[in-house]
Amino acid sequence: MLDLMVIKGCDPDIVTYSILINGYCKAKRVDEGMRLFRKMSIIGVVADTVTYNTLIQGFCQSGQLDVAKELFQEMVSEGVHPNIKTYGILLDGLCDNGELEEALEILDKMHKTKTELDIGIYNIIIHGMCNASKIDDAWDLFRSLTIKRVKPDFKTYNIMIGGLCKKGSLSEADALFRKMKEDGYEPDDRTYNTLIRAHLRGCDLATSAKFIEEMKSCGYRSIDP
Repeated sequence: MLDLMVIKGCDPDIVTYSILINGYCKAKRVDEGMRLFRKMSIIGVVADTVTYNTLIQGFCQSGQLDVAKELFQEMVSEGVHPNIKTYGILLDGLCDNGELEEALEILDKMHKTKTELDIGIYNIIIHGMCNASKIDDAWDLFRSLTIKRVKPDFKTYNIMIGGLCKKGSLSEADALFRKMKEDGYEPDDRTYNTLIRAHLRGCDLATSAKFIEEMKSCGYRSIDP
């Protein structure tokens, strides 16, 4: 396609390259996308935030986290400003690969530069903390959201309820479940399954039965096998 454009006298611009690179990354051919990115740079087409985001996400998803981190640093050094999506992609990649401490360092830098953070960023960090069995840290961060003037969403509640159940803090999980409903978020089958299984593990059959009945009244037939 690029060769055809050149033959017809059309100079590919950053939009053209971004579309092609995105296609490579979606097809899980991120290395080819990177080669096209380098070719683009050689001929003087300046990369934008969207192009960097696409490649960083592609490398994170392909398990090449080190390359993603190097590309992020290159982005900054080239004067291309990361946006909230860039940070979300990188933080998600770090947390998914067990590099929570590095993710927290980046979060701290974002706070210091007064970057406006949305609930999506906090969901990634809270989820990473829960996966790393740092439930108390996740709970502290969750409770600080009000001070930060960030409202938890449906995903936040589900993540935190799961973390509290994982820790065995069932009274707090139950209270958060009620708060979730008070805030206007209807629990789904995953929320109920998490609570039911946690109470069954704790031999609290009465509470498990209560949640099962409530789950059925909401249209969910049974817990997952």
